[in-house]
Amino acid sequence: MTASIGGGRRILVTGGAGYLGSVLSPLLLERGYAVRCLDRLYFGQAPIESLLRDDRFELHRANLADLVDAHEAREEGSPSELERVLEGVDGVIHLAGLANDPSCELDRELTERTNITATRGLGQVARAMRIERFVFASSCSVYGAAADSIVDEESPCRPVSVYAESKVASELDLDALAAEPDGDDPGFTPVYLRQATLFGYSPRMRFDLAVNLMTLHGVSKGRILVLGGGQQWRPFLHTRDAARAFIAAFEAPAEAVRKVRLNVGCDAENYKIIDLARAIAERLAKPENRDRGWEVEVEVAPEDDDKRSYHVAFERIGEVLGWKPEVTVRDGAEEIAQAIEDGKLPDPETTSVYWNIRTLKDALAVPAVDDGEPVRSSFLPFALPLLGREEEEEVVATLRSGWITTGPRTARLEKLIADYTGAKHAVCVNSCTAALHLSLVAAGVGRDDEVITSPITWPSTANVIVHQGAKPVFVDVEPDTFNMDPDRLEAAITDRTRAIVPVHMAGQPVDLDRIGAIAAARGIPVIEDAAHALGARYRERPIGSISKATCFSFYPIKNITTGEGGCVTTDDDEWAETLRVHALHGISRDAWKRYRQDASETSIHWECVAPGFKYNMPDLSAAIGIHQMGRLEGFIDRRRRIARRYDRAFQNVPEVVIPRVDDDIRHARHLYIIMVRPEMLSIDRDRLVLALKAEGIGTGIHFRSLHVQPWYRETFGFAPDAFPNAAMVSERIISLPLYPKMDDRDVETVIRAVRKLVDAYRK
Repeated sequence: MTASIGGGRRILVTGGAGYLGSVLSPLLLERGYAVRCLDRLYFGQAPIESLLRDDRFELHRANLADLVDAHEAREEGSPSELERVLEGVDGVIHLAGLANDPSCELDRELTERTNITATRGLGQVARAMRIERFVFASSCSVYGAAADSIVDEESPCRPVSVYAESKVASELDLDALAAEPDGDDPGFTPVYLRQATLFGYSPRMRFDLAVNLMTLHGVSKGRILVLGGGQQWRPFLHTRDAARAFIAAFEAPAEAVRKVRLNVGCDAENYKIIDLARAIAERLAKPENRDRGWEVEVEVAPEDDDKRSYHVAFERIGEVLGWKPEVTVRDGAEEIAQAIEDGKLPDPETTSVYWNIRTLKDALAVPAVDDGEPVRSSFLPFALPLLGREEEEEVVATLRSGWITTGPRTARLEKLIADYTGAKHAVCVNSCTAALHLSLVAAGVGRDDEVITSPITWPSTANVIVHQGAKPVFVDVEPDTFNMDPDRLEAAITDRTRAIVPVHMAGQPVDLDRIGAIAAARGIPVIEDAAHALGARYRERPIGSISKATCFSFYPIKNITTGEGGCVTTDDDEWAETLRVHALHGISRDAWKRYRQDASETSIHWECVAPGFKYNMPDLSAAIGIHQMGRLEGFIDRRRRIARRYDRAFQNVPEVVIPRVDDDIRHARHLYIIMVRPEMLSIDRDRLVLALKAEGIGTGIHFRSLHVQPWYRETFGFAPDAFPNAAMVSERIISLPLYPKMDDRDVETVIRAVRKLVDAYRK
């Protein structure tokens, strides 16, 4: 080759430090090209160290998939890092990706992101930047199960592995981008090189390829073990020959190669695996090598279910590119054996960088926050609502009805909730905060009164007590349920106690019999904060039908949603009337009763009977909730199945504590909370939350105790150790994603992320 051919043109080589890239890059430099190498450097920088001394070689260390994601997320008009990588480039040779079947099977989502999404994104940006030539490293494995005949480029693809599927998908994505020249637009010419299985020496050596592995075992063990019976067909290709093919494809006229698929290999280098092993054994044992002790036996293991078998024809590449291979399998085996003997490949059996799957496993074990690979390529939010067509149609119908404030749909939702909980009355309002506030009003709570509640709750539980001029009195929680501890309740009661507000934390009912008995003995009403607990049961009784009042939340991430909303259930007629009047300014008639056609004459006038609030739920919100109620049992069933999967996954992880669930209750499974043991980890809870975010997993903290929150701490003078259990769990709890919209794959990624980080940070 001569330096005049490249003419200084710059080629972007993705994966340029890899097994093939570290062979191709120096050949391109010899031919006169400048090389921009884009590589994640999973396997280190050593393979291209010598090239870095050449001014024409430029290394850009990055993960292509990350660059594509960043490009798509950028603000419109601002240049992306991917565009800067492609700036001034005359063509792309795209080698980067997960490169063999076992590695790709290890993490399907990572394979799709790395091999398909990144390829498509790179092609789109290259096309937009008018880069004409795009040579793509595909694979003969796309033919999959084709042992019954010789296949060529016109044969159908029959991929039987995730790796092969990713190559087929990428070819089709790039096909969609192909374009003819048009004026000053050079067009876009993707070329697909379907390579045979590679072999041979490389600066970034691999021993997880058939020829290389057999040679290693022949030299080091004197034995080659053939798996799967050895009857599978494979074609083979030396790295240097493959590199020459990529150069030829880059230099070919566009009209000759646009959207062309070319098998890269040699007809004579198709082997059944058993015959490959014998050929390598024969070459190593040839007379000239006898003094080296390379006497090799071939053993065959029983057949397995390996469906990959393809005998490939390679005539077309010679016709299109004038290319033909130069190195045989036998020559390559001797080349590798010599490199091992010369010490160029130290400790090949134990050095991870020679083995893709070992290196990938190592990378996947490193936390993403420490520059490892994240468990997920797309972020899993902590929670999302699950809304369907019925909700959409009901909202549209409400809009078209002309009545969008409180009216018939709100009344319909109230009946559904009352019927579901077994309560006599259900009063829908615009939040659980409103529900709690109105319940305190109905209980007559006022200035200088006291209301007992839990410190592990959302601020609104205590805020509404303060709004009534009363004082919140906290009772510490049980450390294994996070619910109010009934054993500590009586000590908190004084002659100023006007209500007790227990919180069903995460959806697990508190001990209502004990709390109710203590309250009833003193004539104190119990107002349940059931924001998490719609659908829960306490000893076969639905939550919502037991205490004086029960307050539910329909916030978007709750067990059902109305967008924003809440509800109070009660069996007390006077309380129900007080709740309704105070929810709408304290007036005696709502708009539906005043303005509908069949309104009676006595409904024409309204009166303000109390200084109420603007807490009513509009029909537009109720329209969503009506159909959510019909799906509630299905939602809870899905939540329970996810929770059971989490329980099984974490039950033998000592660094993670799973809260106790009592046998005599039905948990609504609004939240799945774990409690970490920081004394067993090298990081604390907050850093673990950030590490989970880096893995692509959203989480929550429910909750940091109110007694350590600034306003409550400073206003009431709470010491940190005033409620020791609440203080302890505040620093240890993490809520994991738990919602019906999650699929099984989402659940497994949460489990993998937690276990990965626990393993990584275990003391």
